[in-house]
Amino acid sequence: MQYGWKVKATVVGVVAAGVLAFSATAQAVTLDAGVFGANLGDLGTATNPVVLNVDPKNGLFLDTINFDLGTKWTHFNMTSTPTNITVFGSPIFENVGDTEVVAAAPNHFSIALADLGLGRDYHLHPQGLASAGANYQLQMWGSITPVPLPAAIWLFGAGVVGVAGLARRKMKIAV
Repeated sequence: MQYGWKVKATVVGVVAAGVLAFSATAQAVTLDAGVFGANLGDLGTATNPVVLNVDPKNGLFLDTINFDLGTKWTHFNMTSTPTNITVFGSPIFENVGDTEVVAAAPNHFSIALADLGLGRDYHLHPQGLASAGANYQLQMWGSITPVPLPAAIWLFGAGVVGVAGLARRKMKIAV
């Protein structure tokens, strides 16, 4: 019985030391990217994206960037340019329950995000392992992706063309 307790105490000690080691080196920055504008010249559009430059300290980092697509945009886009950072990625979370909605990736294109009615609906968590001279730049903007025509409309259109062709053929035979 004595031996089992020693093993458990050792495992708990190793886990606690690991947690302390990671928390001691982890760095965090919180930034606000604002509400993306609806007009062509506003910040947060494809022609004028929100640009953030961040210089994380050496070691592990997990930053938070709050943003809102506003009322016009339905999709989120982001490109990143990391320098001296390994395993860089940025998942997207809802600010309602801090639930992840998109897995970590260095870039995001045409990600559909609903308006949650908050001051800042979503946040990114840029993360990675930074070495000397590390920095990253994010460019973020909103977009509207056109809704594709459903297959039913194409099928209906093909049917109308077919019926018109049959009617024309019948008229030709009747004359």
